[in-house]
Amino acid sequence: MIPLKIQAEMIHCQRGRPRGPLHSMADIINLGYLIKISKKYNIDIDGLFKCLLDAWTQGKSFYKSISIECREKRENDASFLLMQDQKIISQLKLNGEFLKHLPEIDFSCFQLEKTPIKKNGATKAVDLQIKDLNAGTKIVNLKAWVIEKSTSRLVFSKYGDALTICTAIISDNTGLVKLVLWNKQIDAISVGDAVQIEDGKLTVFKGELQVGLGRRGRLYVTKKQPTETKDTQNTRTGCV
Repeated sequence: MIPLKIQAEMIHCQRGRPRGPLHSMADIINLGYLIKISKKYNIDIDGLFKCLLDAWTQGKSFYKSISIECREKRENDASFLLMQDQKIISQLKLNGEFLKHLPEIDFSCFQLEKTPIKKNGATKAVDLQIKDLNAGTKIVNLKAWVIEKSTSRLVFSKYGDALTICTAIISDNTGLVKLVLWNKQIDAISVGDAVQIEDGKLTVFKGELQVGLGRRGRLYVTKKQPTETKDTQNTRTGCV
């Protein structure tokens, strides 16, 4: 048995490595996540992937109770929204080469095992670029630049506690993602800063991926924006 080890799930191939461009961590994670979806929602794996390919070429496709919409298609990849009985299952981004080679893979040779965990019981983080983020990866490590930051606003928790929230947009030149900041986290970064996120929590809110720090996440500023530039910048609004 040849292990194809990933951080979010661990997959074992019983008859050799899958063919196709599954050479990156992102490709392997995506494959594992899609297989996991097929098992969790009792979807035939071949039908799921045919539906994905049809959505890639036609924009939207259906398979039994599943619908897949290609929401944004670029030159080399696309974002897909997966729904079952009008309920969102997942939103993920897939590479065009990965999709093209799906018919070559024998999915029957894969089985999912338990999510690998650290000794303290916490899920391991995955080092990824923003373009490779998907809902199948829960804990991530990222390096990016802060390119936009909203004004802060006051919200209340379900227990009545007053909280301050702000949303930043971060980029690593491969893509953009929202970074949700709370309370003291808000003043820790400014537009133009280079940041490093460790153990960031990846979630889907209103069908869109976003990163937060959660309980164990850490945010570091690795390069501050020059003071003279910071003094002249205006905080942008409308990205929450």
